[in-house]
Amino acid sequence: MLFLDVTQSCRSSNNSGIQVVTRNLFRELAAVIEITPMIWDVRLCRYAKLSRNELKTLVNPFPKGYRPRSRPNKEENPVAKECLATLLRLGRRIPLSLKPSENDLLLFPEVFRDNRVTHLSKRLHPELRKTGIFYDANVMRNPKITPVRRTRNFNAYLDFIATCKVVSCISKESENNFRKHCKKNNELPEIGTHSLPAESPPSPPEVPVQDPPLILYVSTLAYNKNHLPLLTAAEELWSEGLRFELSLIGQADPSWTPRVAERLQALASKGRPVHWLRHIDQDKLERNYSASLFTVYPSSYEGCGLPILESLVRGKPCLCGNNGALGEVSKGGGCLTIKEQHNPDNLADGMRQLLLDENLRQKLSREALARDFGTWKNYAFTLLNFLKTG
Repeated sequence: MLFLDVTQSCRSSNNSGIQVVTRNLFRELAAVIEITPMIWDVRLCRYAKLSRNELKTLVNPFPKGYRPRSRPNKEENPVAKECLATLLRLGRRIPLSLKPSENDLLLFPEVFRDNRVTHLSKRLHPELRKTGIFYDANVMRNPKITPVRRTRNFNAYLDFIATCKVVSCISKESENNFRKHCKKNNELPEIGTHSLPAESPPSPPEVPVQDPPLILYVSTLAYNKNHLPLLTAAEELWSEGLRFELSLIGQADPSWTPRVAERLQALASKGRPVHWLRHIDQDKLERNYSASLFTVYPSSYEGCGLPILESLVRGKPCLCGNNGALGEVSKGGGCLTIKEQHNPDNLADGMRQLLLDENLRQKLSREALARDFGTWKNYAFTLLNFLKTG
């Protein structure tokens, strides 16, 4: 039996990189092996099986008629709703403290956003094989502007993942960061690197590239994503008279998004064609990819940079940095890379090139379409075979 922690991916329709991995893993593995998806209940301090609605959210975060909500309805009490969910989970608790069979395996494909680490030693049998996927240590890079609680929870999560039998990292950069952390432990897990795949949609929408050109940035509005330098670069190009629209797609980060939103409002008041589409469903995302001329991903550092792959597999060139995991992803072609992507002038230079040089865009598009990005099916089974070695 494979037990899969899908706590974040079954709670809401948010579809960050980690949730994309979790949902695709579940889809591919559940089709061929016995698997139990689980949710951590912070009140029960236990894992439980998913409700029917939680399973629906895991399988399909964008049901027909989906409309994102930034806050609960006025008549909805989120605390009471969660308390009711906890009561309903009482009968669905999973007894992971019992002695496991030799084939039982527990996989953590998500980062813990709560304090469950303090309870897991009591809830998990010591012989149950624990495995995990490690993405990045970005939370640790800017402690001065990261909420204390987030840093504390991530440190606890990182210490816990280091106690797993086997850990898969999503890039060499990710693996190097994880090994640095594990040096302080006496016993290391077995560590491997498995690059994330990307698949083009089976039936891409027939949406022509729009005029004026559309530049797309798909990312959470977090501090390491460099939205503010990007907006400064865009304003420089608009001031030069270049015609283009800039669309940002991604969910908010409470600790940083207000600063970005303030800048967006200032640009909009000047009549600049910039839009924050927030969290949209897959169909709208595909239509934006199809309509775009190219994408940008000026993030300072990543464990992988999955939106870059998702842009390239659709034949859309991407402007990004060349450091760390971003360099790993862009190395195969399809990207225009720049140094110091937090510098607005560097971003403006790269955007200007891609806007004005059609030959460059076509070259990068050909490179992108020639790459083999793998499939989620192959990734899932390669990962599972590796995790079973522990």
